[in-house]
Amino acid sequence: MSAGERQEDKISRRDFFGWVIKGGLLATFAGMLFPALEYLLPVTRRGPAVGMKEVARVDDIPVWGSKKVVLGGSALILIRTPDKVKAFSAVCTHLGCLVDWEDKKREIICPCHAGLFDLDGRVISGPPPRALPSYAVRVVDGNIFVEL
Repeated sequence: MSAGERQEDKISRRDFFGWVIKGGLLATFAGMLFPALEYLLPVTRRGPAVGMKEVARVDDIPVWGSKKVVLGGSALILIRTPDKVKAFSAVCTHLGCLVDWEDKKREIICPCHAGLFDLDGRVISGPPPRALPSYAVRVVDGNIFVEL
């Protein structure tokens, strides 16, 4: 090889820094793009939340008391009776307000439009068109599990 051929194989300083800058910009763009795509992809690609999930301990809820929890993106209300724990959707079937438990009357109430539900989630009075959806509950070693 002659000296002229060797100079053609060399990269100039300007070209070298151009490649470094382009590589840095590409790495920066990729570093911003991948987290943005991860954020924008729907959570449902992991599949629906099904099966029994632990939501609370029995000791967290007094007898004839309640507790609201969020499970799989759904608001639930847990109600403890002397015999068992019941779970219902905490979203009123009328306009989607969150319901509350009235322990003295032993009713589930919707504070928005005075809808009333009994201890089985059935409509007693008010505008709700249907009962509250209920969920299977299992208590194991003092832990409350709900199936979605």
